[in-house]
Amino acid sequence: MAQLCQHSNEFEALNTKVLVITFGSVLGAQTWLKETCRTFELLLDRDLAAYDVYGLEHSLLRSWGIKTMLTYARLLLQGRKWRGIQGDSSQLGGDFIVDKSGIIQLAYRSHDPTDRPQIDQLLNVLNGSTPN
Repeated sequence: MAQLCQHSNEFEALNTKVLVITFGSVLGAQTWLKETCRTFELLLDRDLAAYDVYGLEHSLLRSWGIKTMLTYARLLLQGRKWRGIQGDSSQLGGDFIVDKSGIIQLAYRSHDPTDRPQIDQLLNVLNGSTPN
């Protein structure tokens, strides 16, 4: 998500609205957004309906694999605060680009919590280029 925040001006220039959908608590979501990227709109999906509709998987093994643990360790060493587990810790996320007609232009379902699409891939789709 941090990489999206670093490119918020580019998304804005492309008339793109970034929505962050999470299933955590209101306070946790507000704190996370305040610490990361205030410009994005945040929606809460406590019953995981959007996650189900978009076909996002549950995997405890992939959610807490070595890659994820190393990422959390690195973030803690960089001064990020541990906020504990909120909600379903096995729920995996994803990134989607939905056009103004409601048509999905890109569906990227994360293999683990550290797996995100490259910014260039997102910008190419938004610019009308063929997705990678």
